[in-house]
Amino acid sequence: MNQEESLVLKKSVNSVLDTMVKLGFDITKEISELKHIKMGLLRKSSVYRHGVTRYFPTSKWDSKKPNPSCVRVVDIHPLLLEPEWEIYREIIIFHEFIHCLGYLGHNKIFYKLESLWPTIKQKKVLGNKFMKKLKLKNSTWKWICPKCKIEVLRQRKSSGKYICIKCNCKLIDKAIR
Repeated sequence: MNQEESLVLKKSVNSVLDTMVKLGFDITKEISELKHIKMGLLRKSSVYRHGVTRYFPTSKWDSKKPNPSCVRVVDIHPLLLEPEWEIYREIIIFHEFIHCLGYLGHNKIFYKLESLWPTIKQKKVLGNKFMKKLKLKNSTWKWICPKCKIEVLRQRKSSGKYICIKCNCKLIDKAIR
């Protein structure tokens, strides 16, 4: 990660932490621990994962319940550092910070906390838009159904091995690049 990317990430982390304090996350010790969590980047080729919290092995935890000191690194997708993705980037960082606070699973409690985020209603739309951009960026082939015109983005050529799920017609390969 270069210095410019690091600054963008640090600015977003501080913004997320400030917002968390305003939202009533009044666990001062844990908020200050979140400031010191190492931030990193996922691989550019990652499509379905936009952020991930990676923990130390449980044998190295200082408690039975996970907390910010148990977190090795929070990684986000490098494309999220572009200015157009600022809102989505902060949603993803907030999501990962909830995991850092000990909420490992995606359950009712987790989603209730996540729903407190001011721009959370945009998560689904922005996430789908982001994934579409990643798929297009990482794909080299478009599989096209000649009958119903469905298009599927893929990294590999189908070579006539696959059929359309709607009309059972053999898919045709078209190179994107």
